[in-house]
Amino acid sequence: LKGNLAPEGAIVKIAGMSELKFSGPARCFDSEEECFEAVTQRNYREGEVLVIRYEGPRGGPGMREMLSTTAALYGQGMGGKVALITDGRFSGATRGFCIGHV
Repeated sequence: LKGNLAPEGAIVKIAGMSELKFSGPARCFDSEEECFEAVTQRNYREGEVLVIRYEGPRGGPGMREMLSTTAALYGQGMGGKVALITDGRFSGATRGFCIGHV
């Protein structure tokens, strides 16, 4: 996958995706914990693109999976209603519009 946020490429897992396009305002977080807190407090809106930064090989300790946040979104019934982009990675259980390794 390539685009303006990932000119050198990124990875998208297409299993569980119902749509191939997603457009919405971005809300940026500087860690998975910050994004997870916003999700658990429902401090986000349907149609937003949640961007988790600094979790890739240069930013975070290792390259952690973003499973907690994606699981929380699906637990709230919002998994198909928001997109999630990160420089980190996702687990094999990830579903929905999730782009990693940006």
